[in-house]
Amino acid sequence: MENDLYKLAIIGTKDQILGFTALGMMVVAVNNFEEAREKILKLALSNVEGNGGETRREYAIIFIMEEYAERLTKDDYKKINKEALPAVIPIPGIKGTSGHGLARVKKMVEQAVGSDIFG
Repeated sequence: MENDLYKLAIIGTKDQILGFTALGMMVVAVNNFEEAREKILKLALSNVEGNGGETRREYAIIFIMEEYAERLTKDDYKKINKEALPAVIPIPGIKGTSGHGLARVKKMVEQAVGSDIFG
């Protein structure tokens, strides 16, 4: 049964994400963008074998601090989004939001629904 469960992860600086361990999330502390990029690609492309023997993505959702997400390239997002999972969700850091996270979510919803429902 455990192999049928998806995981959640968060990527950011240690002081920003440490509290998420209490929620049972995989916490991935990084010191700079290069580390964040390496880790998100590794997690996003990570596979696990389910109980039925099929291979599937290990993570359902990966949260990443906006300051790192906004520096990912279109090619990075193409690699990450080849399959439906994982969903990569940018979240604001300690300094507040830059608007990037909301813009990404808006774009994902627009692609899924076919129109801009946020207005």
